[in-house]
Amino acid sequence: MKDLFDARAELTRLQSRELELFRELSDIRKAVEAQKTVIEELVKARTVSCIDRLPNELLVQICLLTVYALYSTHLSEAERARLASVSRRWRAVILDTPSFWSEISLECYNECPGLLELHLERSHQAPLTVSVYEDHPELDVILFHVNRIRALRYTPPYILDRFASFTFPALEDLHVDLQRNSVDRMLSMFSRAPALKCLWLDGLNECFSTASLTTGYLDNNSLTRLSLTGRASWRVPQDSIHLPALESLALQINDPMSFLEAIVVPKLKHFEFSQVHNEKPIYRAFRGLASKFDNVHHFVLFPPSPILPVRDALYLTVDICQVFRGVRHASIHTEFFPPFSYASLVDRPEHYSSPMSSWTHLESLEIRGFTSIEVRYWDSFMDWFMKRRNFGQQRLHLKLVGEETTCRILPDTPQTLQEYCVSLELYRIPLHSQMYLSASADSLLLSSPLFGQTNLAGLVQTCPAATMRDKLWALIPASRDL
Repeated sequence: MKDLFDARAELTRLQSRELELFRELSDIRKAVEAQKTVIEELVKARTVSCIDRLPNELLVQICLLTVYALYSTHLSEAERARLASVSRRWRAVILDTPSFWSEISLECYNECPGLLELHLERSHQAPLTVSVYEDHPELDVILFHVNRIRALRYTPPYILDRFASFTFPALEDLHVDLQRNSVDRMLSMFSRAPALKCLWLDGLNECFSTASLTTGYLDNNSLTRLSLTGRASWRVPQDSIHLPALESLALQINDPMSFLEAIVVPKLKHFEFSQVHNEKPIYRAFRGLASKFDNVHHFVLFPPSPILPVRDALYLTVDICQVFRGVRHASIHTEFFPPFSYASLVDRPEHYSSPMSSWTHLESLEIRGFTSIEVRYWDSFMDWFMKRRNFGQQRLHLKLVGEETTCRILPDTPQTLQEYCVSLELYRIPLHSQMYLSASADSLLLSSPLFGQTNLAGLVQTCPAATMRDKLWALIPASRDL
C-alpha cells in the first residue's frame, strides 16, 4: 500500500510541475509576442518622419498656422494643392478637413461655379469666411449658404445691393472698404446681422451726425471690436455713442479726439492708434472725462506717417496718450520713444513731454522699429530707464524688436537694461560677438522666427555671446537640415 501511495503522490507532484511549466511557457510566449510588437513599432518609427507620426488634428493645426503666418491671408487653391501633393496621407487629410475649404475668396473662382460648389461641399457645415472684391456671378452660389457666413470682407459698396434681401444670422466679423463712399447704404446691414461682434470700416470720407450714428451705424449692444480708418469728422455731443460691449478699438482717422469724446465704452480694454497717411491730423486737448478710459490697459501705437510733419505727428500722439492714463502694457515705435522722439524736434520747446509721461502704471513695454541707432542716442535711451528707477517707478518687462537684420546694439546694452527691467526680450536683434549676458532670475529672453522664445537662465549664468549662440543652436538641431 505504501508503494501505491508514493507512486500516486509522485504523479501529483509531476502534474503540478507540468502545470507550472505550462503557465511559465505561456507567459514567455506572451512576452515574446509583446517584444516583437515593440521591435516592429521601433523599426516602423525609424522609417517614418516625425511629422507623419503626428495625429491628424495636430497636423491640420500646424498647416493652417504655417500658411497664415507666411501669407496672412486666405488659403488659396495653389496653397491647398501644394499641401495635398506632399503625400497620400496629407491629401486625405486636406480633402477631409472642412477648415481647409471654409475660406472663400471669389476672385479665385472666376467663371468656375462648379469648382466653388465642390469646395463648399468639402467645407461641410463649417462657418464660412467670404471675401468679395468685385461683383462676381459666383456670388449667387455663396448666397445659398448665407446662414453659414461668419466673416465677410468686401470692397465695392454697391455689392450691398446684392445682400439687400438676405439676413446674416451667423455673421460675426464684417470688414468693408467704403472707398470714400457714403455709409448710408450700410445702415440696414447691421440690423440684419444680429450676431455682429467685429466691425472694420475702411475708406471713410464724410461727416457723421448724431442721427446717423444712433440709427444703427455704430450703436450696437454686441459689438466687441471696432476699427475705423479714413477721413471722418464727428458732429456729435460728448458721451452720445454707447458701445456697452466694446473691448477693442482701433482708430486711424484724422480727428480721433472728437470720436473719443463721443463714445461711452465701459468695457474697453485695448486701444490701437495710427495716423492717417494722406490727411493732416486735427490735434487738440481732450475735452471729455478721461477717467472713462481707466480700464484701457493695453495700448498700441503705430509709426507715424512719413509724409506728415514730425511736430504734428508727435503732438497728436502726446494728446492721445494723455487720454489713456491707466495703460499697463504698451507697444510703441521708436519714433515715439525718448530720446528718439526728441531728436526729431530740432526746435523742441521746453514744455514738450514724452508720449509716455502720463503712463504711471506701466508694467510692460514693447519698442518696435529698432535700427542701427547712433551711439549718442543710446546714453539718453538708458537715462530714461534710470530716471524711472530714481523716481521710484516700477521696473518694466521690456521687449526690443529690431526692424532690420542689420540692427545692432552696443555690447553692454542688454546687461545694463537688465539692471533696470524685470525682464528683457530681444527679437530680431543680433548679438554682438563680444557681448556678455547675465541670465539670472529668468530675466533674459531671446526671440526670433527660427527658435521662438528661449529662457537663457536655464542655459548659462554668465557667458560670451558666441558660446550663447552655440547653446541656442543645440536647442534647435532640426534647423541644421534646413
